[in-house]
Amino acid sequence: MKRIMGLLLAAALLLAGCTYQADSATPDAAPVETFEVMPTQAPTAAPTQPPTEPPSLGELAQRKFDHILNGSLSDFALLDDIRALNQMNGMQAACEALALTCALNHFGYELDDDDIVDDYLEYSSDFVTGYSGNPRRFYEGSGIYPPGLVKTAWNFIDENNAPLYPFDTTGLTLGELYRFVNAGCPVLVWTTYDRNSPRIEQYKEYEGVKYPWYDTEHCVCLFGYHFGDNEVKIADSWGGTEKWEDAERFEKIYDEVGRFSVVLMDVSDLTTKR
Repeated sequence: MKRIMGLLLAAALLLAGCTYQADSATPDAAPVETFEVMPTQAPTAAPTQPPTEPPSLGELAQRKFDHILNGSLSDFALLDDIRALNQMNGMQAACEALALTCALNHFGYELDDDDIVDDYLEYSSDFVTGYSGNPRRFYEGSGIYPPGLVKTAWNFIDENNAPLYPFDTTGLTLGELYRFVNAGCPVLVWTTYDRNSPRIEQYKEYEGVKYPWYDTEHCVCLFGYHFGDNEVKIADSWGGTEKWEDAERFEKIYDEVGRFSVVLMDVSDLTTKR
């Protein structure tokens, strides 16, 4: 009997020992779990962006224009290679075309008095978008304002692949135009040929701007100024001379006419960046 009880006791102790071993496992051990292995999925590629287009020549020219307009200004500037043409040498009513010729010659183009009139001048039935009449006869011609003269400049630029850019700067003050002269740009300015106040006869409206017609309508090439002497220097086809004039008087007439002007800018430094 004792033998049987001993065997039972030994069996009970053995079972108790097994239970203790199971319960004494490290408490931090995580239970083993099984996971379903999913196939690896390649990451979705971000959509590609089209390459950025380089700025156009017009955008680069506008940046240069804005830089000049907001840039520095010296007390004196002179483009000393500007030479006036005389409209009495067969171009009696072509002051605007001759002023443009002066500006183009400054950039190295050797143009004669009649080249712009014969080959590039924009013509129209009004005096704003083109020239009306005969520029060779004083009483048969009228004139042309910045919109038409800018088109005329483009006619020359396109045909000759010239690295130039014309800007209609109507509305700028004379002081602002000085900044372009200071940067090497000749400026075409509408004034009167006698430098007296204009006697305006009529207006032509175009794209929200009123363009006056007056019997002393005239255009000159501004290419210098001197603050110390209060003078501007112009190439004037009315007489065919380059001369210094009183800046205050010149500005007064410019303002009375309506502040019409065109700037011709060299963009050869921009075309290489495209």
